[in-house]
Formats: sequence, structure tokens, C-alpha cells
Amino acid sequence: MKAHKKEGCNKMRIRAFPMNMDESYVESTWELLRGAIQKIQIQNNSVLSFEELYRNAYTLVLHKHGDKLYNGLREVITEHLQKKIRMDVLKAMKNSNFLEVLNDAWNEHTTSMIMIRDILMYMDRVYVSQHSVDPVYDLGLILFRDEVIRYDGIRDNLSNTLLNMIMAERHGEAIHMLSVKNACLMLMALGIHARTVYEEDFENPFLQQSAEFFREEGLRYLSENNASAYIQKVQQRINEESIRARHYLDAMTEVKIIKVLEEELISKNLRIIVDMENSGVVHMLTQDRYEDLNAMYLLLKRVPNGLTVMSSAMSNYLRQQGTALVHELTNGISTSPVQFIENLLSLKSRFDQFLSQAFENDSLFRRVISSDFEHFFNLNPSSPEYLSLFIDDKLKKGSKAMSESDLENVMDRAMILFRHLQEKDVFERYYKQHLAKRLLHTRSLADDAEKSVIAKLRMECGCHFTSKIEGMFKDMQLSATINENIRNMRDAHPEFALPIDFSASVLTTGFWPTHGSAIRCILPSAANEAFEKFKHFYLNSHSGRILNLQPQLGTADLHAEFYPHSSSSSSNPKQKKHKHILCVSTYQMCILMLFNKSNQYTYKEIVEQTAIPEKDLKRALLSLIFGKSTQQVLCRESKGAATTGDRLPVLHEEDVFRVNEEFSSRLFRVKIQTLLAKGETVPEQRETRGKIEEERKLEVEAAIVRIMKSRQRLGHTVLLNEIVNQLKHRFMPSPIMIKKRIEGLIERDYLSRDPSDYNMYTYVAYVCVLSLLADYNEQILYDDLLRGYNILERPVSNCSKPLVVLLELVLFQIVDVTWYDYNLKWNPEEYGGISDVRFPAGKIWKPDVLLYNNVDPNFDPYYPSNLVVYSDGKINWIPPAIVRSSCKMDVTWFPFDDQTCCLKFGSWTYNDRKLVLEQGGNGWDMSEYIENGEWLLVGEVRIVCCLFVFLFAVSQFTTADYPVRRTVKLYECCPDEPYSDVKYCLHIRRRTLYYGFNLIIPSLLISLMTLLGFILPVESGEKLTLEITILLSVCVFLTMVSQMTPSTSEAVSLIGVFFSSHMIVVSASVVFNVIVLNLHYRTQDTHRMGVWTRKVLLDWFPRLLLMRRPLKSNSNIHNDIRNDLEPLLNRKETPIQRTNDICHLLEQLIADVRYIREFVKNEEEEQEARNDWKFAAMVVDRICLIAFSFVILVSTIGIFSSSPHITV
Repeated sequence: MKAHKKEGCNKMRIRAFPMNMDESYVESTWELLRGAIQKIQIQNNSVLSFEELYRNAYTLVLHKHGDKLYNGLREVITEHLQKKIRMDVLKAMKNSNFLEVLNDAWNEHTTSMIMIRDILMYMDRVYVSQHSVDPVYDLGLILFRDEVIRYDGIRDNLSNTLLNMIMAERHGEAIHMLSVKNACLMLMALGIHARTVYEEDFENPFLQQSAEFFREEGLRYLSENNASAYIQKVQQRINEESIRARHYLDAMTEVKIIKVLEEELISKNLRIIVDMENSGVVHMLTQDRYEDLNAMYLLLKRVPNGLTVMSSAMSNYLRQQGTALVHELTNGISTSPVQFIENLLSLKSRFDQFLSQAFENDSLFRRVISSDFEHFFNLNPSSPEYLSLFIDDKLKKGSKAMSESDLENVMDRAMILFRHLQEKDVFERYYKQHLAKRLLHTRSLADDAEKSVIAKLRMECGCHFTSKIEGMFKDMQLSATINENIRNMRDAHPEFALPIDFSASVLTTGFWPTHGSAIRCILPSAANEAFEKFKHFYLNSHSGRILNLQPQLGTADLHAEFYPHSSSSSSNPKQKKHKHILCVSTYQMCILMLFNKSNQYTYKEIVEQTAIPEKDLKRALLSLIFGKSTQQVLCRESKGAATTGDRLPVLHEEDVFRVNEEFSSRLFRVKIQTLLAKGETVPEQRETRGKIEEERKLEVEAAIVRIMKSRQRLGHTVLLNEIVNQLKHRFMPSPIMIKKRIEGLIERDYLSRDPSDYNMYTYVAYVCVLSLLADYNEQILYDDLLRGYNILERPVSNCSKPLVVLLELVLFQIVDVTWYDYNLKWNPEEYGGISDVRFPAGKIWKPDVLLYNNVDPNFDPYYPSNLVVYSDGKINWIPPAIVRSSCKMDVTWFPFDDQTCCLKFGSWTYNDRKLVLEQGGNGWDMSEYIENGEWLLVGEVRIVCCLFVFLFAVSQFTTADYPVRRTVKLYECCPDEPYSDVKYCLHIRRRTLYYGFNLIIPSLLISLMTLLGFILPVESGEKLTLEITILLSVCVFLTMVSQMTPSTSEAVSLIGVFFSSHMIVVSASVVFNVIVLNLHYRTQDTHRMGVWTRKVLLDWFPRLLLMRRPLKSNSNIHNDIRNDLEPLLNRKETPIQRTNDICHLLEQLIADVRYIREFVKNEEEEQEARNDWKFAAMVVDRICLIAFSFVILVSTIGIFSSSPHITV
């Protein structure tokens, strides 16, 4: 359309388009559009009418000339790009402002294309979509790409310019980053929703050039810097490249350039960085350079396998350190087991610090450190003993003083090493030995510390591991009680006095590291007499027990007197004697007590008179003869030399021992320590290892039996894995040991091999146990009954007859199933009078009786108990079972409801022709029933209900009240096979006491408080607040009821109706209180009371409700004034008018009085109207009070009187 505007006229004339456009009109229209497009391209568009241009383009497209318009547009844009923009860009290539010119040209082109697109919008919507050609704006971008960017020379120059500028910035030069950013944005836009142009013209060359640059830079960094400096420079380069990419490159380019950088600077130089001499990982670990390690960790974390290589280098260093500690001990450089463990703990603490500060608690490094410690800690076969010695050293009295927190910390660190220990059973043996000495010699630091260690061991290995250790503590407590009883008896009965002060510890054989039999040792007479009296007392109190003396664990205090030779010539030698109390072991006591009889003994004589084992005797004697001359209790004369060291010296039979009279000590109480090696000797280690191996054999066999008993049949490989998984918390059994134990069990008929598969084992231990436990007659009976017995065969003599199964139930206790098996009959007289035997489930035929309506996740809830078989073939199966069934609930009378639940039992596969299921006994057995607090079993219950009084009758039920029905049903799956089932039904009733006292009565009282809102005066301002508060309270109760009520939509519960009615009543009270408030605050100005309203609310209802209006006030003085002035004011002629003596002032006074009268009259009318509305509000309040009281009372009685029963 074209509008022509005349001068001085606002009217517009519109020329219609011709219906059939001729070619001349099309050409003229196009030429008009062409000229406009060219002006837009040269930024001369201020004189153009875009509305007119849009109409022209619209006309061409509408009359099917869109191809001419589209092709013409292509030619105009191409011509402009070739003659103008391309030439400008080519000229700029010779100058330094190439990017600025190109960006300006791009901005002008995109601006013009936006304007052209707006003009040709209709062509974009219609022609472009119909002919599947490029939109106008995209066409402009494509032509700019093809005619300018990818023109010969421009493309390469653009790429090289961008690359050179970025390279210059990398070398520290300043560039115009905005130009680079605009160029990259231009390339991204030319891809038209893709990155192809950007990738081909810039990104790919940029990444290739960057890779070469980073490669050269990495080699230069490695040659000029150590590992720490290299890491810093690489991290700096990563930050620079990341910032550069974020500033003027595409976001995806940042990811790619960082990946190229990581590949060239990190991945390809990974080994060189880690293993760099004097600066790599080993150097950093040696020098404790946490910051450098953390920087390397963060850098290598960026590349695949980076942390693996770094952790491998750390692992090698850690294993070297740990192995060196082990070799120091084995080579004799370090001889202290305690120091060895402390060194390991220090090493562990050091690497834990590396883990937290340098490696950020990385799981890979944690696993590597744990694996390495486990490796070299278990290299030393004595590690279990040394760890136990370390704990023993910390828990003994007299050790280096530590606070409770420090001791707890040390024990926690020791448990870390214990966790890495593979032979935990060896540790247990040594720990029990050391604990026994601490407890028996009263060297334990504190019971709390000991129990804390036991708790840690229990947490690591379970209760079974610490059960014997805990038993040792119990024995000590019982022994203290026994000794106290003996002392009390000795005080009460002097005849039982002991020759010495004697106390004994009674040790359980399985708990303590003692010998199973008594160790031969000849005690001194006094000690032996005391032991015999204690033994007599103990065995009288504990019959059936055996006491074996274990002298190697005992201690004694000896009162000794020494007479120095220098005082022998004194007149009174006793004044010079030395008295001491010697704290010795039992063996040392036996040796020293000999010297009361003689002054000297040979070694051979001591052996004969004490009968102490030679190894223990040597240690006891060496403890008495070692030390300085004044510190030796005994003196030895020998031709052989006594060696000192870890190994015990050789003592000769002719060696002579005497009491050292020169013995002296500053202490009165002298403790003689038994000479012990710092670890077990090689023979002792062999002996201990042999005992442990025997115990391990038993543990492996027990594990095999446990696994095979549960699995019955397993392959060799699977069995091996199961055994290792069960025993790895105590020790790692070798495959050879497991294989030997399997062979041993096969020889003893616990297992058998499958004839068809040599690697398959079958558990057969049950037959062996049966033959051991059964007597001769019972064994023969079992053999005869099971000979030829087929568990799959239904036990009937005629396969066409059904088998009768009787089912009895004890409520919530057991299921009793009885049937007859003709295959299992015998004559008791032929089998020694045996009338019944028991078979485990699975050995004989058993009916598949299941609960049809079972909802338990375990479909078969029966415990596999034995089946009792009687001589007449009767089989009684009493499997304890807890069954869960689904019942449909009727919530109509909730919480005064009755429910009926049925348990439907039947065979799953045998139809009624094969198996007949019948009721056994008289139905339910209620003898074991325990009453439920929520439900009541209902027999015959009678309830008498009155208005406010409820009488309750106690339920009396018998088994007849709970019928058992047997039904035969045809199922859709098998219409020709009837299946029988037995249905046990229960009638239960909900107890309502809880709901009444916790929901119904509180809610009823709260609802009655609604009536207070109609009594409360309006002037108090709390009427509406009270009602809303009551409404919220009822909502809370309603929410509780909704949560307690079973979720079903089949019926509305009675208690739901109760609360809903109360909710309606309370809500209505809020509405009526709003109405009362509205009436109370009405005035004559806003409302006029109608005639009928006045009659109803002010006359009829007050009389009916016996209400009286408040009396009117008598203080209206204006009535008197009105009466006095009325005649004067209403007279037409006054004395004042007739006489001219009255002044005009009196006339004015009369006018004022007349005004006052009118004002007072209006006020009185308005006050009377307000009083009428207030009285009407009071009447409505009284009506609501009576009505709501009636509704609450009637609804409550009506609802609860409709309930079928109320049961307490």
C-alpha cells in the first residue's frame, strides 16, 4: 500500500494492488527494492520507508515472484561483497590494520543483513520455508564466508595473523585482544550453528602450532630447571593459556588447548619429572617437601596415569625404607623389637602426613601406602611377636610414663600395624602369653588400658578373636574372689591356717597359654602344703574339675638374710647381716629354698632336687648369677665360660652354686628379673610355629566343613575362594594347606569327590555323625527305613488314592501337620522297642502345604525342623512359623470396627485326588494365645449402650467361635483338577480406649469451647480470635486421625464423620461470629433496620428467649428544656413582639436554643439506632449459643450411638 498525504489534510488515500501483476510492475518493484538494499549496504538508509519496502517485498512473494526476489538479493549481496568489501580487505592486507578493517566490514555487513532480513521477513516465513533455501540472514553469512573470508589470500592471511598475534602474546608482547576476539566470534558465526569454519580456519592450526610450541618449551624447561621449578612453570603456562582462551577464544577451545598442553608438557615428560635426580619424588619425600609434592600431585592429577606413575615412585621409596628397617633387625643392626615397631610407626606417621598434606587423602595413595606397609611388615616372620612385645612394653608398669590420651594414641597406631598383619592368629598367641605375665605378675598398667586394647582387637577381628582374652580377665576376677573366700575361712577357722601367705590364680585351660597337663616341679614343703590345702578347698567347692599346677607362671616373695664375710670375726655378726625381700619366680624360689638345707649345690643336684625343665632352670639360674659381684644372689664356680647374649649359655653338671653373702642393694625389696631373650630363639620359634600350624589345620578343616555343610556341593576353585574369604581376617591359608586338609576330610568321610568330576566335592558328614550318635537298634532302623526310599514318591499304597493330611494351628505359635507314610512302618519289638524316630527335613517326603494368602517376603516361613515318624507310619511335623497374611479391612466403624482375617492353607502342586487336606483337632488352639493391646479376639460379646453411659461385657470365646472350613476349588489354570484347602478365620475387634481418651474426648471438649465465642462480649475484641484458634485445634486432631486411619476410599470411617462434623460446626461458628460483629458495629448512616427485621430481632426472638433490653438513661436534661421552651418557641406572637422593649439579643438566643434542640434530637435518634443493632447482635449471639449447643450434642450422640460396639 502507498499513502499520499495532501497538504493541510489528514485524510489518506490507499491505492489497491493490481490483481494480475505484469512484468513491468514486477521489474519496477524489484528495482525499487534493489536500490533500497544497495543504500542499506552503504549505510545510506535514512531516507528509506521500511514500511513501503516491506509491502513491496510482500507483494512480490504473494504473487509468486519470490524466486526473482531471492535470486536478485543473492546477486546484489554478492556484487557488494566482491566490489566493495573484498577490495577493502585486500588493500588492508598490506597494512597492519588488517583485522580492524575486516572486523569493521563484518560489523557493517551483519548490520545491513539484519535490516534486509527485517524488510524481507515475509519471504523468510513463506518462500524460504516452502523452497528449503537458506534464510536471508544466513544467506548473507554464507556469501560473506565464500566471497571474502575464503577468498584466495584472505583466508591464509587471517589464520596467520591470528596465530602470530597469539604467539606474540605468549612471548610477552602486547596485542589488541578485542580484534582477535571479534575475529573468532566472526568465524564462529560464519559456521551457522556449527564450529566448522572456526575449526578449519583457526582452531586446528592453532592447536597444531601450540603443540609444537609446548613441545619445544617443555624441552627447554627440563634442561634449565629442576622438577619443582618445572612444575611451577607448567602450572603458570596452564593458567596463562586458560586466561587467554577465556578472554578471546571459544569456550571449547580452552578445553582443547589445555589438553594439548597437558599432553606435551606433562604426559610426554611424566617419567622424567617423577624420576628426576635430586629433585624428583624420591628427593621430595626424603626432604619432606610437602608443598612441592602437593604441586606435583595436582599437576600429574590432570593427565591419565599421572598419579599411577607418581604413586609407583612413592611405593618404591616406601618399600625401600620399610625393607631397610626389616633388614636392620634381621642383620643384628637393631636388636630391639620395641624399637623396630616404633620405627615402623614413625614411618607410618610420616607417610600419613604425606597423604594428608601432599596427596589430599587420595584413595590411590592410601591403598598404595597400606599395601606397601603390609608387604614389608610381613617380610619379617617375627612381626606378630614384636608387635605384641611393643604393646606389652607400653602396658606394663614401670614403662615410660604416658598420659591416657598419649597411650590411647599409641594403641590406635599399633592397631594400624595390626590391621596390616596377615598372621593375626600368631599375634593372638603371643599377645596371650604377654598378657598372662602382665596379669599374673600384676604388671599391668591399668585395667582400662587393657580393656581398651581388647575393644580395638574386637572391632578389628570380631568377638571370636577376643573371647579367650576376655576369659583371662574373668578368671582373674574369679581368682580374686576365691582367694578372698579362703582368707575369710582362714580367719574364721584357725585350723585351716596356711604355713605361708599363699594366693592362687585359677586359670581356664582353653584361655591361658598353659600346658594341658601339670608341669613337673618339686616345690618346697611349705609351698606344697599350701597348694594342697588350696586344692582341697577348691575341689570341694567345684566338683568335677581338675587342678594342674603351672609353676612357670607363678611368683614368690622370699625373706632373705645375707652375712658378709667381713663381719664373721665380729662379736655380734647378726648386727651386720643384710635383710632383703627377693621378688622371684616360682622356679627361682625352688632353687633358693634349697640353700636353707646346704651351702652349695651342683647343677646336677639342683636338677634332681627341683625337677625343673632344663630350659627354664637355665634361665632361672642365669638370672641369679648374672650382674656385678655384689648384685649376684648366687655365685657360680665353673670351668666353662658363661656367654652373654640372646642365646642361653651352656651350664655344666659339675658347676657349683653358692649363696653370695656379699649381696647388697640399696632397696629393701629387690626384684630379680628372669633372664629373657628379646625375642624367641630359633627352637622356640619352631615350636611355636608348629603349634600354630596345628591350630591352623583345625581352623581350615572347620571352615571347609562349615562351607560344605551350607553349600552341600562345590567345585575346588570356588571352595578355595570361600575358605580364603573366611580365614583371611586371622591368617592367609596356602592352597597347599587347603588341599591337604580337603584330602584329610575325604579320608575321614566328611567329603567325597564326584566320580564324574574330580574337582567337585560333596558334603557327606551327616551319615558319619548319625552312625556315631545312634545306638545299634536305631541305626538298623534308620538303614531299613531308608533302604530304597524315594523322597519324590508320594507315600500311598495305591497311587489312585489321595493322601490325607491333617492341619492344626496354635494361634501365633506353630503349625502342626500330620499324615501317614506307609513306607515308614515297623514293628517296635523288632527294633529294641523304638516307637518313634526323627528325620531332618529333606530326608523323607513332606507335603508342600503353604499359606495361599501369604504376604511375607520369605515365601516359605517354616523352620526346617525334624519330622517325627511313629511306628504305625504316622508322621507329625511341627514347624515353628510366623506367617503374615493379607486381610481386607472395613473402616466404616473405625475405631469401633470388627475385622475378619482368614489363613488359607493348601497344597501347591497336589490336587484333591492326590492329597486331601483336612482339619486336625477341634480348630484353633488358644492355649498359647497372648492378648494384644490393640485387638481383642471376639466370641460372643454383648454391649449395652445408653445416652452417656456405656456398659462393657468381657469377651468369652471358645474354639467354636473361630470356625475352620475346608473347601475344594477349581482354578482357571487347571479346571479338571480340584484343589482342597483349609481356611482358619479369626474375628477380631479393635479396642477403643486409646482413641477415646486421646482423640475423641479432647476434640469434643475443644469443640464445646466454640460456645464460649457466643457468650464473650463483642467489646472484648476476642470473639473471632477464639473461634479461629478452636478451628486450628480441630484441624490438628483431624490430621492425626487421617494418619491413623487405614488408607482406603471404599468407605468413610465413623471417627472421620465425627471430626468432619465438628469441623463444619466450628467453621460455621466463625461465620456467625462475623455476622454478629457486623450487626454490632452497624450505624444509622450505613444501614436502616427494616420493619420485619425489627419485629423478628427486637420483638419476637427476645420474648421467646426471655431477653430484656437495657434501660434508657434518665440524664437527658434536654427533655425538660424542651418542655419549658416549647410553648415559648411555638407561639406566633410573643410578648417580645408586642413590646418593643426586648432587644434583638434575645431573639438570637432563642435561635441558638432551637439549633441545640435539633442537634440533640438527631444524636438521640442515632444512638437509639446503634443500640437497636447492638441488641440485634446480642439476640443472634443467644440464638447461635442455643443452636450450636443442640447441634454439637445431637451430632455427637447420634454418631457414637450408631457405632456397633465400644470395647475397652
